[in-house]
Amino acid sequence: MNSAVIVAGGAGFRFGGDIPKQFIKIDGQEILSFSVNTFLDHPKIDEVIIVCHPDWIDTVFDNYPNCKVVKGGKRRQDSSLNGVLKTDEKAEIILIHDAARPFVSIEIISACLEALDSCEGSAPVMDVYNSLIQLDNDSASYVDRSKIREVQTPQCFKKELMLKVLSDSLEGTDEIGMVLRKFPKTIINFVAGEEKNYKITSKVDLQIASHIISNH
Repeated sequence: MNSAVIVAGGAGFRFGGDIPKQFIKIDGQEILSFSVNTFLDHPKIDEVIIVCHPDWIDTVFDNYPNCKVVKGGKRRQDSSLNGVLKTDEKAEIILIHDAARPFVSIEIISACLEALDSCEGSAPVMDVYNSLIQLDNDSASYVDRSKIREVQTPQCFKKELMLKVLSDSLEGTDEIGMVLRKFPKTIINFVAGEEKNYKITSKVDLQIASHIISNH
């Protein structure tokens, strides 16, 4: 059984106003709804769990009746753990996805699931095209961008592994990073990401999303 956990627990108001970005509407549709519908429509996804801020839980319950809904925690890993704990007891594979990535595709979800057949975790990645440096106490050093990849979501794992990692005291911004810190020898397969599977973090990103929808 495969379960998708969509993390929408943030309460950030980077765009101003009083609505978290995942609930902002594009062409009359909440940002959150795009990824939710994609996972619900995928033939190999058996359930979708939405993790949201306590202030929005009633709204999410009403708007997404085909999903399980659970309150988020203080940290990213707390929210992800709450979502994983809400999955069906028969669930074996967990996909964790950022609600602020509305344009995840059926193809990426399928690729992540297929990649997991020969490893313990999988995720989509993209090449990095900007030049990079590493700063350590204002001392700069060269970074070879040919060896660097941008990691996207969904990030896919065996449920047992996720429970071990998310129950730890480690902090992180994504599950792959926490897994590699907790269990460095974990075998992870990476699949091709997509440019449109970007994360909405600014007003410019929101404008790009609107453009994608209008030209869909």
